[in-house]
Amino acid sequence: MTRKLFFLFFIAIVANLNIAGIFAQNSRPKPKTKTAPPARITPTPTPVIILPTPTPVSLETIVSEAEKQTENYREEFKNLLGDEKKTFETFDKNGKSKKQTVVESNFIAYQSPKDETQVTEYRNVVKVDGKSVGDSDKRAADLFENLAKSASAQQELENVQKESSRYDKTLELNGFTLNQAPVLAEHIRPFFDFQLDGQEMVDGKDVYVVSYRQKSKSPYVIFNDSQPKPDKFFLSFEAELPKQVKEPNALLRGKIWIDKQTYQIRREHRELTIQPADTPNQLIINETELEYQPSAVGILTPKRIVFTDYNVKSKDKSASISAVLDTKATFVYTKFTKSEVEVKSGDVKN
Repeated sequence: MTRKLFFLFFIAIVANLNIAGIFAQNSRPKPKTKTAPPARITPTPTPVIILPTPTPVSLETIVSEAEKQTENYREEFKNLLGDEKKTFETFDKNGKSKKQTVVESNFIAYQSPKDETQVTEYRNVVKVDGKSVGDSDKRAADLFENLAKSASAQQELENVQKESSRYDKTLELNGFTLNQAPVLAEHIRPFFDFQLDGQEMVDGKDVYVVSYRQKSKSPYVIFNDSQPKPDKFFLSFEAELPKQVKEPNALLRGKIWIDKQTYQIRREHRELTIQPADTPNQLIINETELEYQPSAVGILTPKRIVFTDYNVKSKDKSASISAVLDTKATFVYTKFTKSEVEVKSGDVKN
């Protein structure tokens, strides 16, 4: 605005001087007077504030801090109760949906009194396809009474899982809610390569996007192996493969979305791949999408989990194989609350 006012003021002075010269053409010339040029107004420069450049956070720091948050999640989650709605959807050979089963349950993290390090997911099924399961309370009471008589913690967990998955048809899924991003665990991490892919927004929050890829076989990532399980927590997968696949070379890969402020896990996507000999590319045989949401219990709790399973087939008897969509299981959680007591055999809480 200052430059515009100065320009108009300068034009007005020139016009007045020209008019005075016209009226004085036949008169004695007047002595010339010097007129001081108009003052120039120089705009005051806006000060520039230079902020120090924040020190970039290293990938190692991001991964280590996120692992601490997964440990905290594991401790807090075993004391939670929730409502779960699980939808199983099966597909035909052309990838079209052919059947759905919806199972609604009271979800409980069950901790074995015989070994308090052993926790599993217990689902007290209350509805199937919208119809109430009339004997759910009695079944829960009978189950907990029998669990107290179990010979070992392993037998306890197997009985809980069997009861919880009785409507799961061809898939038996367990443990997705109990552990976040297992690949971040200190004993699993050395078998993976990690990479910082950048930053994004998830639910209005800034996050780091970290991808991972398994680089070698691990005793904590198990595929179609009936050998004794390790003493630390692990991932275990089973899949039916064509007979000609002798060595599947199963490996895990995925991405994790980590909150920039809290380092809590906001999302994860993982894929299990195989690549038998003479197969040019890795083949995805199952994938899992996990989303988390804010809660009133101090941690981000599961919001939605989608597990997609592919059926691996061979063409005739050749070595060529392919994977086609077979089953999808979607878990949706509406609320989690703290249990007043740890849920163990003999403790039935309605």
